[in-house]
Amino acid sequence: MSLEVDPQRSAGRRWAKTEETRRQLLDASSEVFAEKGYTVASVSDVVARAESSVGSVYHHFGGKEQLYLALWEEYVGRLAAAAAASVAKARKRGVEAPLDQFEAGALAYLDAVWEDRELLPVFYAGDGPPGFEVMRRRRNIEWIRRNLQVLGLGGTDEDQLLGAILTALIGEAARMTAACETKRQARAVAKHAIALAQRLFVADIPADAPQKAV
Repeated sequence: MSLEVDPQRSAGRRWAKTEETRRQLLDASSEVFAEKGYTVASVSDVVARAESSVGSVYHHFGGKEQLYLALWEEYVGRLAAAAAASVAKARKRGVEAPLDQFEAGALAYLDAVWEDRELLPVFYAGDGPPGFEVMRRRRNIEWIRRNLQVLGLGGTDEDQLLGAILTALIGEAARMTAACETKRQARAVAKHAIALAQRLFVADIPADAPQKAV
């Protein structure tokens, strides 16, 4: 029987263990931050919930602030992926109208918000690490850019304003969605938001201008 150690298998086990530890810490931090808020929560609270060690937090993340930001990046990544996948699926089905694509992405985004509803207050209650509000504003600018692309809007001031308004509309719908007790209530909020977006989008078209595909 060979006693040689397979380096690849050993490295694979270490990677799996690392990912497992990171996952446990992120899951624990989401619960602790949701319960206590960022300022009050401590690294000790997180490691107690994760049944881990303080050293593991600093090893994998660097501290409470970095743990919070890693949770934020993962959260917004899930929302963005849900929206992008829905838009891609709509296009694959032959949906060409920009507003219909926007609707598909927005509904998927709001569904994802409701599924992760405990986390939204963690990032939008104004209780985060120094500089986090700047990060959120930059992310919002990125969302506006993506929505402008989906809606086929250009770079005019009017288009930029419309894109910002529609993005803000979906953002406010997300906050209301997260507060809903049932998925049915959440979907009703989402549908109402989409109806408002449709009205704004169509109302933005000048009477003598070529019609946008809606």
